[in-house]
Amino acid sequence: MKNIWMSEWKSLTRQKSYYSLIILWMLLFSLLFLLQAENEAVDGYTNITATIVNIILYLLPLFMLIVGSFSIANELENGQWYLLCTYPVGILSYLFGKLTGLFTAQAIVFTLSFGLSMAVGLLFSVEFSIKLLLSIYLFSLLLIFIFLKLGILIGSIVNTRWKALTVSVAVWFTFIMIWPTALIAVLRLVPYPMISGLMKLAMFINPAEFLRFFFVIKWGSGSVFGQAYYSLVNLYSSQNSWIILIEYLLVYLTLLLTSSFLFLKRRQMQ
Repeated sequence: MKNIWMSEWKSLTRQKSYYSLIILWMLLFSLLFLLQAENEAVDGYTNITATIVNIILYLLPLFMLIVGSFSIANELENGQWYLLCTYPVGILSYLFGKLTGLFTAQAIVFTLSFGLSMAVGLLFSVEFSIKLLLSIYLFSLLLIFIFLKLGILIGSIVNTRWKALTVSVAVWFTFIMIWPTALIAVLRLVPYPMISGLMKLAMFINPAEFLRFFFVIKWGSGSVFGQAYYSLVNLYSSQNSWIILIEYLLVYLTLLLTSSFLFLKRRQMQ
């Protein structure tokens, strides 16, 4: 697993696009922070906070899906995966090595750019709430982690990078862009007593929606979700709600890892 991690780390850090992401995120967050320079401090779930979260929610999953899927699909396409099958490398070690290597590289990029943008904001006397910014940072890291794993699953299913790109964009479009519209369209077809339960179930299916829901409640704005979610708002407002988040991430990670393992095992046996 260590060798796979090192290989993935070196492969990413040698790409010029890897460093361009630092500039992209730094410019993006710096501009958002500077917009707040003449207003109140960046504290609580304000318009500027919502804008930052929405931009992260739109961009990060797409990037991570593409990076994760390309990491596997590229090796399947050029035959490197089948060469690795001749070495004593277990599939689980391979998957964990890929996930940890990709996550380490992407987390460092995001951390550096986020920190630099905060430094730019401080130079222009922007007041920050450290607690709020740390929670946004944690929200971003969790998005990176879970969508990288989802991208790895996509890469395990497809055969080429073109298919990986197509499926990644389709998954991103479904989970991020049209999820509310699709949910409303489906709920119109079911009996009214089932709507509340299906809305909650849909939130657990979509990890981006779950994380957004969880952290918005932690930022003290759970009332924006409406009456159907009041029971969950009260639950996630409790001190033990972090345990629920950890359990959810473990279950989702287990499901994605198991699915990836089964698809790669099937390829190995062919």
